[in-house]
Amino acid sequence: MSRHVFAAVPIPSDVKCIIGELSGTLQENLPFKQWVHQEDLHLTLAFLGKTEQDQLIHLKSLFHDHIQELPSFSLTVTGAGFFGKKSQPRVFWLGVEEEERLFALQKTVNRLCQQAGFQLESRPYSPHITLAKRWGHTDARMDVVFDESMTKPAAGISFDVPSIVLYETHLDKDPKYHVIEEFCLKGEDSL
Repeated sequence: MSRHVFAAVPIPSDVKCIIGELSGTLQENLPFKQWVHQEDLHLTLAFLGKTEQDQLIHLKSLFHDHIQELPSFSLTVTGAGFFGKKSQPRVFWLGVEEEERLFALQKTVNRLCQQAGFQLESRPYSPHITLAKRWGHTDARMDVVFDESMTKPAAGISFDVPSIVLYETHLDKDPKYHVIEEFCLKGEDSL
C-alpha cells in the first residue's frame, strides 16, 4: 500500500502558535480558499509523493545513517512571498533568511531520496512555510489587499532546527500531516 510522504523541517510549537495567530488575522483580509492548519506548518525539504513500504524502509535506513552527521542550526523567519500571479497567487508563504546549512541539508536529503529510488522535482530549492493556497476571489487582487506590514508579527522570529521529519499526508483529516519518523541532526555541542 502506498502512502503520500514528504521530508521537512518541523516548526516548533511556540513558533506555530505565533504564525497561527498571524494566519488567523490574515484570513480576515486575504481570500484564499485553503489556509494551512497551524499544526501542519513546516518547511518542506523534499516531496516524495506516493511511497511504497519497501522504499520508505530503505529511505529511513539512509536517513538514520546520514542525517545525524549533519549539524543542527537556526532559521529566522523573514517576510511573506507568493508563487503564481502577483494579483491572484497560487501559494502564499513566509520565507526564511538564507542559511547555508539548510541548503546543505536539503541537498543531502535529495541525494538520499534519489538513492532510495524517488524521482524529485528539478526546480531550484525555495525554502518557505506555506500559509495559504488557491486565491479565492476573482475580483480582489493580492497586490491591492496585501501589505508586507501585515506579516510583521512573524518577521524576525528565530527557531532551532535539531531534526527533520518524514510526514505522511492524510487528506481526509485536519491536521493533514502526521509524523512517520523524526531524525535528529548532530547537536551544536557535538561539533
